[in-house]
Amino acid sequence: MRDIYRGIGIFLVAIIVMAGIGFGAGWLNVGYTQTVGKSQQNADRVVFEETNSFTKGKRQEIIKYYKEWQSAETLQEKKAIETIVSMSLADFDEDRFITDARLLSWIKDVKY
Repeated sequence: MRDIYRGIGIFLVAIIVMAGIGFGAGWLNVGYTQTVGKSQQNADRVVFEETNSFTKGKRQEIIKYYKEWQSAETLQEKKAIETIVSMSLADFDEDRFITDARLLSWIKDVKY
């Protein structure tokens, strides 16, 4: 009978130890996410922003907004487009990726 109680006790202690290890590992994962995970995610974003698809997409977006801005009839429409463009291109390095002088000048006027 004593062996049964001992076996049950060992089993319960093993479950508690495993739960503690799981809890500790969870906290280690949280620490990893807050440090290394952030750096990894930032590096992934930087690499993505250098891709051809991202830069071509931004160029197409700029051309679309420029054409809309040119065809806007009222000052309010132009201001609305300028606001959208300045928010959309806030982190975009137009000097590196836009070669058309007219578009580059327009973007700089809108953003700055």
